[in-house]
Order: sequence, then C-alpha cells, then structure tokens
Amino acid sequence: MSTHSAPPVRHDQQRAVAPIRWSKPDSGTVVALVVWLVGLAVGALVPLALLGYDPYEAASGARVALGMAFTVLGCLIMVFSAYLLYRRTGSIGAAILAFVPTFVLVTLGVLMTTMKLIYGT
Repeated sequence: MSTHSAPPVRHDQQRAVAPIRWSKPDSGTVVALVVWLVGLAVGALVPLALLGYDPYEAASGARVALGMAFTVLGCLIMVFSAYLLYRRTGSIGAAILAFVPTFVLVTLGVLMTTMKLIYGT
C-alpha cells in the first residue's frame, strides 16, 4: 500500500457540481474585439471631438458631414470586426452582441447630424 493515498471521502463531502472551467479566448478573438473597440472610438469619439457634445451648438455643414463620415467609418470597422468574430467563434450570439451597438451608433450619428443641421445653424 502507498503511504500517500487520499483518505476516503464520505458521500456528504462530495461535490454535487463539477468545477467551472472558464474558456479562454484565443488571440484572434481578442484582436477582433480590439478592432471593434477601435471602430467604436472612431465612430463615437472623433465626431464628438469635431462637433462637440451640445446639439444646439452651431457647426458648419462640412464639419457635420465629416463627423457623420467618421461615424459611418467607425460603424463599418465595427461591422467588419463583428463579422470576423462570428467567423472565428461560429457563435451568432457574438455577432449579435457586436452588430446591435453598431446599428445603435449609426442611428445616434444620424440623429446628431440632423440636430446639428436643423438647430445648429
């Protein structure tokens, strides 16, 4: 007999549930998420820097168009990254979690552009 054998485990001391093993994302998934965050920054922060946060502040039509162009560019980066994430993981949930904020951002960009053009001039 071995001197290092484990003591017998009573039935009431056994685990009822197996331990949770968290999956670790691979490098491709992390890169897709970082690209998505870069798209979010381009789509939200660059127009904010160009136009300001006040919808009633006057802005030229060229700056408003440039701000909307950056919003669309950021959203295209986000959609591309969401597609890569979907292709990488095969999970439609990952794609939905990436696509929904993209369309919300483009909708907010359209609303901000409308507010700037109507009330800002």
